[in-house]
Amino acid sequence: MEFDVRCFLLRDRSGLLLVDAGMNTAPDDIGSALSRLGAQWADLTDIIITHSHPDHTGGLQAVTAQAPGATVWAGGPDISDIRSEVPVRPLHEGDYVRPLRVISAPGHTKGHICLLWESEGLLFAGDAVGTVEGVMTRPPAPFTADPAAAEATLGKLAALDPVRMLFSHGDEVPDPVHQLRRLVVGG
Repeated sequence: MEFDVRCFLLRDRSGLLLVDAGMNTAPDDIGSALSRLGAQWADLTDIIITHSHPDHTGGLQAVTAQAPGATVWAGGPDISDIRSEVPVRPLHEGDYVRPLRVISAPGHTKGHICLLWESEGLLFAGDAVGTVEGVMTRPPAPFTADPAAAEATLGKLAALDPVRMLFSHGDEVPDPVHQLRRLVVGG
């Protein structure tokens, strides 16, 4: 069985930002991606964790060991569930980490967050929604803490109207807002 978990590196004028630390094997892939960008671990200034599940935090210890100067961030309600040897700073609705605006997106976990890069029209959806074979899907029910909150989050994300959405699980799809609205209406 293949388990697709994605982390994202973003470069802006201030340095590099990592969205999620992946599973415990992810730091090797993150290091390779840094090399392809012509960057080093020391260039990583911020690490944002979308939520506390181990497929997003399993690599955090190794990542912070390689990038000790990076600030680690996560949704406030999830911080107590994240194992980290370095402090994790809380994020809340409307906060910014450089160009990314924090969107509180509870349901999958109590402190799940999404990130909107407004100038690019790009939404990092975390596990609020994903795709399977080109079709947008909800996260698996057994891993969703509050299904009613998760549904409300889907409607909230659709109202943001991003041009593109990147998912922690699954490939990017064309016209993501249309697909998301169809998913919400279709139940």
